[in-house]
Order: sequence, then structure tokens, then C-alpha cells
Amino acid sequence: MKRRRLALSVLAVVLLSSLGTWFASSRIRSPAEIAASAAPPPAAPILVPVETRVLATRIVSRGIGHYGSAQSLSVTRSALKQGARVVTSLPSAGALVTEGSVLLTISGRPTFLLDGAQPTYRDLGPGMSGNDVRQLEVALGRLMLNPGRVDGLYDQATAQAVGALYRRHGFAPVVATSAQVDAAQPAESALIRGARGGGGIQLPADEVVFVAATPLRVSKADAKLGTEPQGSLVTVTNSIVEVDGVLPVEQAKLIRAGAAVLIDEPALGIKTSGTISHLAQQPGTGGADGFHVAFQVIVPRPVPALIGASVRLTVVIRSTKVSTLAVPVAALSLGPDGESRVQRSAGGKVTPVRVEPGLSAEGYVAVTAAGGELKAGDLVVVGFSADGAPKEAKNGG
Repeated sequence: MKRRRLALSVLAVVLLSSLGTWFASSRIRSPAEIAASAAPPPAAPILVPVETRVLATRIVSRGIGHYGSAQSLSVTRSALKQGARVVTSLPSAGALVTEGSVLLTISGRPTFLLDGAQPTYRDLGPGMSGNDVRQLEVALGRLMLNPGRVDGLYDQATAQAVGALYRRHGFAPVVATSAQVDAAQPAESALIRGARGGGGIQLPADEVVFVAATPLRVSKADAKLGTEPQGSLVTVTNSIVEVDGVLPVEQAKLIRAGAAVLIDEPALGIKTSGTISHLAQQPGTGGADGFHVAFQVIVPRPVPALIGASVRLTVVIRSTKVSTLAVPVAALSLGPDGESRVQRSAGGKVTPVRVEPGLSAEGYVAVTAAGGELKAGDLVVVGFSADGAPKEAKNGG
């Protein structure tokens, strides 16, 4: 019995020792095993699909919309009229004045607005001739008033057309006798060909203003009602809407007159386009500081909210113009042969594809793959994730 108990005790000790040794060995790891278990999982590729898109490089600035080419309008005193004259009506700010309309009235008489390069400097009447008479005939013709042959001579047909202009607006034309005209004209006028007129329907100097082009928009009335018509009576702008902007000197070198400009301001619902009409030749002019160059944009289809608004101006410098295959810049790399390539992933396998890079813009680059080895929707590698799981990134990300 004693031997049996001793044998069992020895067996128990051996079993306990074996269990202890096994447990200890299971808990003990070599430095290599510890390093292997602490190492990160193998990097897995981050994949992005190939896209088709129009790529463009752009310059973005801001500008203020306004009506362009401000000018002051005044009248020339008429020698046919005697006594004091006063302003009796003026256009309101913002009014649009077209050719042939009455700009204002002086002592109840109209002052018409006509297109012409030569400013008014004298009364016009029958028998007179010159370039100012010719531009009057052209203007009357545009107004469908039948001034006769355009020959620079104020004849009977011209006089009838002038009378029709007055009657169209409810005014009687000025009719003077030869004696009245002679009394109003200086003696020196007889020495100048076409400078001396005769009796009949007249066009007094203060009843017409010639401007380079209409329509015009009234910015403000400079004169006051009841005052003598001296100096600037009305300030006007042309009806063309412009946007003034500035660019850093280095960007200004990239644009030119005639370039297309996208004009927008989402907060105001503004979205239109224009073209660069003028680019300053040097910085520090046109209201810009010494580090910027001023430019103007003409807007052919303006929206009312554009006037006085600060808007974004986007100038496209280069563009693919049509949709082309494009990949993120991060997908492009150089191979051992110096050729550009992308890594395409398909069926869990990554293979290099040689490509010819094109325009780069907006974080993407246009690519062309020989033999059509790349198409829209293919997945290309842009980086590697640290968690060991392949990822497909969203476009642009």
C-alpha cells in the first residue's frame, strides 16, 4: 500500500510539473515572435476610379458691376434766343434715354438726344452745311423721319424732318424769319462757307445734344430745376454693364483682352458671362495698387442684381474643352524607364499601365493610355491604407 501511494504521489508530481512546464512555455515568446506580432498589417492600396471630365486651369478674382463710361452732358447757348433761360425738367436717376428722346427741357423747350461724333456748337437752319448737318441728317434717317439725301446740306427735306421730330414729342418747332436769323448771326459767319443760314425751321444749339452712342443711363442730375443751364446738366453712363477687377501681376500675364469670363455670386442669384474688354498695361493704374493690374469685363447679358454687386470672376486659362480620361495627380508616377504610369487594380491584382499625361488642373491630370488599356471606371492606386484592407476612395478624395 505504501509503495502504491508513493507511486501515485510521484505520478502526480510529474503531471503537475509537466502542466507547469507546458503553461510556462505557452506564455514565453521569442523576440522575433514579439516583433512579428507587433508589426502593422501589410499595406493595402487605396483605389480611385478613372473619370471622364473637362479639365481647365482657372484664375479667380472679384469685381464690382456698374454701368460704364460716365460723361457729363451740357448744352450750347443758342444765338436765336434772348433773355434768361432756366431748367424746367430733368431726367430721374436710373432713367434710360434713347436716341431721339427728350433729355430735358429748358424754359419749356425740349433738348433732344442724338447720336453723333461732333458736339453741338451752333444753331442749324436752312442753307447751312457741314459735318454737323450731315450727322443730323444721318440721325434723322435712323429715326425714320425722311431727311432726304444725306449730303451735309440743311435743305427743305432736312427742315421738314426736324419739324417732324418736334411734333413727334408734342412740341412746335422753332421757325424764324430771315431777318431774325440775320440778327442772330455774327457778321463773320458770311466769311465761312455753309455757316450762314436762312429763314424757316431751325434747330437751336440748346435744343440738341449729340453723343457718341445711345442709349444712355442717367446717373444723376447735376443741375437744379429753376437754375440757369450752365455747366454739366446731367451725368450719364452708357447702357453697357461692366465689371472692374484686379489681378496679381503674375496672374495678369496669363490673360488677354477678349478672354471669356464666368461671372457669378450664388448668394445673389447672379450667373452670367462676359469678355475682358481692357487689361491695363502696367500695375498701379486704373485704381489698382502697385502689385495688381486692373481689368474690365463687358457683360452682354447682365442681370439687374449685378449693378453695384461684388461678384466672382473666373477666367479659364487652358482647357481640354471636351471630356477626357482623368486620374488624380496622386495616381501618376514614373516607372524605371522614366515613362509616366498608373497602377490599375483588377481582380485583386495591381498592374502598371503606361500613360501620356496632359493638362493638370483641379487635382486631376488628363491621361491617354496606349492601346486603350485604361477606361473610365477602372480603379487606380492613389496611396496605401495602414489597416491592411483595400479601400475605394470617393472621387476627388
